[in-house]
Amino acid sequence: MTLLEVRDLYKSFGGNRVMEGVSFSLEEGEVLGIVGPNGSGKTTLMNVISGILREDRGEVLFQGKKVSSLRPSSRARMGMSRTFQITRLFGNLTVLENVLIPLHYGSPLKADRNLAEELIDAVGLSHKTHDMADSLSLAQRKRLELARALALKPKLLLLDEVFAGLNPVSVREIVELLKRLNEERGITLLLVEHVLKALFQLTRRVLVLSEGKLIFDGSPEEMAKDPVVVKAYLGERYGRKGS
Repeated sequence: MTLLEVRDLYKSFGGNRVMEGVSFSLEEGEVLGIVGPNGSGKTTLMNVISGILREDRGEVLFQGKKVSSLRPSSRARMGMSRTFQITRLFGNLTVLENVLIPLHYGSPLKADRNLAEELIDAVGLSHKTHDMADSLSLAQRKRLELARALALKPKLLLLDEVFAGLNPVSVREIVELLKRLNEERGITLLLVEHVLKALFQLTRRVLVLSEGKLIFDGSPEEMAKDPVVVKAYLGERYGRKGS
């Protein structure tokens, strides 16, 4: 079943076109990666899908319904949640309080401390439940943001550079966590990412953006050998290595 469909999206800022004719679909339960050079339109695409930005042309469908006119809050209630490259936490609140906030938002009369603690445990932060968010390490802050996103009970989780700035051990741990969320909870994942080694452990399908255009849709192995991708993004050295 198609969960997300993006149709012919265009977006410009002033006279600068940052997204041009981007189209793709995402099946329920799939893990899809989006890669490309800096400035290729990846985060803009995520912002349009989640409703932070409005496309100039084209449309976004979620669960078969057009959502282009809906605010991010309405899309979240439908089952679309996201994290950000730079975490957006309440630093002066505890880990538990940070997770309780979206629970209150999603179901104001049924906010459940036990559920919050379950989500905190699911992301490996149970030992930090009562610590202040601004005392956490970068990897722990990213785990907390995942717990907050999960509190909205998403069908689709949008992840913007979740591995950025993490050491190899933390990257491996987050990879395993995301695998569990996908395999055990059935959450569909859409990741914008630069850490290709980690991304390729999660997905068998990758989109490549360059200068706002979708230039590739296929497997990581095919991507490494595609001459257009090699020239625009990977570089000749990577292309020879992948061939």
